Amino acid sequence: MEATEIIELNNEKRARLTEHNLKYYEDMLLYIRLNGNKSEQQTEEVLLEMLEHLLQAQEEGKTAEEVFGDDPKAYCKEVIQEIPKEDRKSQISLIVMVVLQFLGMFVGVAGLLGTALYYFFDLGSNVTTISVGSGIAILLIDLTLLGGFIIAVLKWLKSSTFSEKQPKKWVEFFQLWIISTVFIGLIVAIQTFMPAFGQEISIPTYYLAILGAILYFISYLIKKKKKI
Repeated sequence: MEATEIIELNNEKRARLTEHNLKYYEDMLLYIRLNGNKSEQQTEEVLLEMLEHLLQAQEEGKTAEEVFGDDPKAYCKEVIQEIPKEDRKSQISLIVMVVLQFLGMFVGVAGLLGTALYYFFDLGSNVTTISVGSGIAILLIDLTLLGGFIIAVLKWLKSSTFSEKQPKKWVEFFQLWIISTVFIGLIVAIQTFMPAFGQEISIPTYYLAILGAILYFISYLIKKKKKI
């Protein structure tokens, strides 16, 4: 079975767990899946095997602690060590897909918004002028910020696992809101305050919307082909 099929099967079988065993297992599942450098196929196979083992033990009246022990984090670390790393080609495909999605949305939204403001509200211009030097600098900084944002979110998610006292939903939302706001604020600040330098290129603003759609479509094709 492909990784996506294993995930679907896992989702179906998880519904058979008791509330207590489900919470225990889902923490383990999240902790193990968040190690993105591991083979997705092998990771999902291991998670499904763990789930089937737990379901069998549950039928015998056992709890998750009796199956995996009282220190699930330590157990997960041992499991993670046994999972082989994702091959370099798949890692590169994932990175390229994320970058293209980000650029597609960023450029596409800028093109759509700029075009709409000009034709519907007579604001701005129907031509966008881009300074090549500053454009490349902004792109590199934005991609670095994107990497930092992803790492921060993954660490935040990982820290939420195996917590005896679960934080309130509004607290979790506020924490994630702060991370997202800082990321978006930095993106806007870089775009606003970066001085223009390098050769200038002028293009119709709606070209940006078309370019954004193309980049996003390419990322979709990569995701579909690699089944990420």
